[in-house]
Amino acid sequence: MSDTTTGATRKGKGALILIGIPIALIGVLFTLVILFTAAPASASCTGKAAIVDTANVPTEPVAGYGGDQLSNAALIMNAGSTLSVNRGAQVIAVMTAMGESGLKVLDNGDAAGPDSRGLFQQRDNGAWGSYTDRMDPAISATNFFTALTKVAGWEQLAPTIAAHRVQGNADPFHYENYFADADEVVTALSGGSGGCASGSLVMPLSPGYTMTDDYGPRVRPTAGASSWHPAVDLQHSPNPCGDQIMAITGGTVTLVAGYQVSIKATAGYTVSYLHMKLADVAVKVGDTITPGQPIALVGSEGPSTGCHLDLRINIEGTTDTQIAGLTQSQTLGAPVSGFVDPEEFYALHGSTLCDDTCTQRSDQ
Repeated sequence: MSDTTTGATRKGKGALILIGIPIALIGVLFTLVILFTAAPASASCTGKAAIVDTANVPTEPVAGYGGDQLSNAALIMNAGSTLSVNRGAQVIAVMTAMGESGLKVLDNGDAAGPDSRGLFQQRDNGAWGSYTDRMDPAISATNFFTALTKVAGWEQLAPTIAAHRVQGNADPFHYENYFADADEVVTALSGGSGGCASGSLVMPLSPGYTMTDDYGPRVRPTAGASSWHPAVDLQHSPNPCGDQIMAITGGTVTLVAGYQVSIKATAGYTVSYLHMKLADVAVKVGDTITPGQPIALVGSEGPSTGCHLDLRINIEGTTDTQIAGLTQSQTLGAPVSGFVDPEEFYALHGSTLCDDTCTQRSDQ
């Protein structure tokens, strides 16, 4: 539901679980999560905007959407193409319509916005045209794209945040769950061209951390540690046990054991966070996680030289072709397989894990 005047409150925010952080700081942390969310639409989606033959959309469902839903997606894409936006904008628009209406032209709103209508659930507030405009897929999509391109720096925002800036949804991450499906639909309607790295990324710690160990071969730092590091180590100096760890992407918790939490993303890869105390873990196996959700506190459990976060990413089983193309650890001589350099993973999504607020150990 879009309301550029008042900001809609259609979906409720998911509760943040914060351990050891005063309630007064929740707003500050949430702001940092928004500011440091990464995955630019233009950088993570390749290819120009496609023009779709609306008379020849796939007859079989794509990502669970079929019939008029695919026809509506085609009309959305063509509206974007007419305005000369890029493929990333097409994915954002289709993703938004999935999250608002299921790609259906709805002639009803909801309790928070009874005047919402159409594919994008646009409000009757003067910003989105007449009732007829809002119920017309091409016109409503054109109005969405026009609003999107007026969002400052929209191409550098995570897709779900860019959509949120237009829609004013209560939950900025509401659209994240539709990103992979939107990419699949846009790819199918484009004739198989293009593609996006699935999902948006969030920094795992608050800004200003140090990368104390990087990915690859190393001198064994302590007894029991590996001499081939399939991860990066991050910490705030000096050795701050208790720092909040945020999930870098959404997914499902598959492991909470020992000193490790693992979360499997929708696109099939697994992100693991190591060295925390189990008592400081705020999630459990089976939980659905959103990007930026607090999941645990930094610790020094297991083979460790001090309080830090070990962040590692294993892409075995991923359905994302771009992620699958990253160099895997076994090809570099590692004794473990499927792991990729987290810095390369962030770069694929158009971001930098160690940005200008971060210090590399070699810089110290």
